[in-house]
Amino acid sequence: MPARTLGEIAPAGRYARIVALTGAGISASAGLGTFRGAGGLWTAAPELERAMHAQYLPDSLELVWQVWGGLRRAALQAGPTAAHRALARAGTTVITQNVDGLHQDAGSAGVLEVHGSAARARCLDGGCGWRGDNPGLEPGVLPRCPRCGRLARPDIVLFGEPLDPQVWAAAERAATSCELFLAIGTSAFVTPAKWLAPMARQAGALCVNVNIDDSLPAFSAFHEQVTADADIALGEWLDSSGGADG
Repeated sequence: MPARTLGEIAPAGRYARIVALTGAGISASAGLGTFRGAGGLWTAAPELERAMHAQYLPDSLELVWQVWGGLRRAALQAGPTAAHRALARAGTTVITQNVDGLHQDAGSAGVLEVHGSAARARCLDGGCGWRGDNPGLEPGVLPRCPRCGRLARPDIVLFGEPLDPQVWAAAERAATSCELFLAIGTSAFVTPAKWLAPMARQAGALCVNVNIDDSLPAFSAFHEQVTADADIALGEWLDSSGGADG
C-alpha cells in the first residue's frame, strides 16, 4: 500500500486550529543551508560555531553579524518557499525554530520565533532595551543602536542564552489548544521544541511529522510520519482544503 499523503491523513479543511512547528528543512528550497550535519555551516567552519556562544560577545560580534546578517540577506534574496506560502495561505499558527524571517515574508502573522530572528536587532547593552528591524544587512558593517549609539546585535538566541519566556509560553498555549499539530522540516528532537508535539498529542491534537529525510528515527509523539518534500506536501495539503486563499 502506498504511503499516504498529508492531505489524505489530515485534510486542511477539516481543522479549525492548526499549528505548524518548522525547522531548517522548510527553508531548504530557498537555498538556505543547515547548520549541522554534512555540508552544514558548523561542519564546514567549526570555529564559527564557537563564536555563536553568548559568552564570547562582544568580541564575536563581527562573526555573529557575518553569519546571521548573511543568512537574512540570503533569505531576502531568495524569498519564501512554496511551503512558507502554503502555511500563510492556510492561516496556520507557526512556531518556528528558524531565524530567517521567511514566514513573515510569506505573509504569516503572529509567528512565534523561539530562537529569535535575524530580521531584527537589539542593543548589545541590555540596559538600553532597544530592539527593532535589523539594520545590519550591509556586509562588513557593524550596526549601532539608534537609541544610545552602542553596537547592536542580531535579535537571536545565542547558545547559552534563555528563550524569551513570553514566546515560549505562547508556543505552549498554541500547541495545547490546536486540533492538528504539524512538524515540518524538523526532526522535532531538539530541545525545547521536542516538548511541543507530546504536549499537543496529550491535549488531543492529531500530530504529523513531514520531513524529506526518511532516515530519521520515529518519534512516538507523532501519530503519522510523511516522508516528502515540504513544498510538494504542503501544496497538496492546501489543495485538500479546496485551495482556499484565506
